[in-house]
Amino acid sequence: MDLLSFILSFIIILVSCELFTNGVEWTARRFGLSKGAVGSVLAAIGTALPETMVPLIAILFDPSAGDVGQEIGVGAIMGSPFTIGTLALFVCGLSLFLFRSRRASKVLNVDGGLVRRDMSFFLPAYSLAALAAFLPAGMQWARYLLAMVLVVLYGVYVWETMRRDDGTLDEAEPLYSDRLLGLLTGGGKGVEPRTPIIVGQVFLAVIGIVVGAAIFVEQIHEISMVIGVPPLVLALLIAPMAIELPEMYNSFIWVRCGKDVYALGNLTGAMVFQSCIPVTVGLLLTPWHISLQEPHQVLQAASMLIALVSALALYVHASKRAIGLPSLLFGGALYAAFILFLLLTL
Repeated sequence: MDLLSFILSFIIILVSCELFTNGVEWTARRFGLSKGAVGSVLAAIGTALPETMVPLIAILFDPSAGDVGQEIGVGAIMGSPFTIGTLALFVCGLSLFLFRSRRASKVLNVDGGLVRRDMSFFLPAYSLAALAAFLPAGMQWARYLLAMVLVVLYGVYVWETMRRDDGTLDEAEPLYSDRLLGLLTGGGKGVEPRTPIIVGQVFLAVIGIVVGAAIFVEQIHEISMVIGVPPLVLALLIAPMAIELPEMYNSFIWVRCGKDVYALGNLTGAMVFQSCIPVTVGLLLTPWHISLQEPHQVLQAASMLIALVSALALYVHASKRAIGLPSLLFGGALYAAFILFLLLTL
């Protein structure tokens, strides 16, 4: 295990996602997109790229790992919605608590309809994915069919989100690459960045996310061998916790800045993306089968169940009241319950 490479992968992913999010906000401004499109689609896809690339690289491009690659891949796919629905929501609540005086608000100023819309896509998509994991191993045709359904469902979600008017966009930070070019050339102050510079920053950020994910997969495999922990456990807990750092980081900062639609939309939009696109990768490229006779696979089932419970609770809360600390901190309680279950199972 190369500790320096492990830390480097974190840094690459975080810096790349910061560049991506900044570029996405400017992309939205340039093309007149809505708030929901920024948080639930563009930022969600960008910050969800690591959890898509990690399983894809582990499954396809890590042949030395054998079955370990599949375990890491499937664990990362199943663990990502669980981590967002528990730990990431808790971090969002923590930011709300820490910056409550600065914000002068104890709740997130988010339209409950946005949250319900995202969860109304996530709940059926991820429920079908969970049910598919318990189909007989030989029914691969049903998994292929579900994969096609999920891709179409995500296309519908993107269309519905893009066409919805969620109000005026929040003010964006200066484009990082444009500011750097201005410092190097001594110009550009007060001038809006050109479209090629915005697109170039987004493209560079995507490359960085892919590179960081590739390094991360290699290090996760080596860590599992060194400390003797099953790769599946690492993939369910450590991998998602690491690759969800962009979502958690972005939402923490956006709550602090009062950009609540971006903050929560980034999380709920990422959950929708994860329930469709990475799950499709798992359905097409792995057996996607859970046996409750295997203790480690029981953990997979538990993580999927908790993700669904968290999403359902968020949907109910958004229907009845503003999203406040109890709704967000509930995710932390679910995460703690899973850790306790993990310790009792191993």
